[in-house]
Amino acid sequence: MIASLALAATVFAAAPQAQAQADLLKPVSEPRIAVAVLNCLVKNDGYLTACTVQDETPSDLGVGQAALSMVSQVQVDLLGPDGKSRAGSYIQVPVRIRIR
Repeated sequence: MIASLALAATVFAAAPQAQAQADLLKPVSEPRIAVAVLNCLVKNDGYLTACTVQDETPSDLGVGQAALSMVSQVQVDLLGPDGKSRAGSYIQVPVRIRIR
């Protein structure tokens, strides 16, 4: 009887660990999308400078800071939709980041 109780305790103790390993193999759900909106000054060459974070969603993931670190690589068309030069003006730049 003691041997069967010891065996049952061993099987019971191993079950949560097997459950945890099975959870690791589950497929990832749909990726989340995080968005930051930056307000940036357009330089004469089309690159952006003096950017600030206007909004970020969700606010607890540091998406705004990540977007700020990437924006130095962004170059925009100097002519806006109205045909006027954007150089020297501020524009809003939405940055979408997929989180897996």
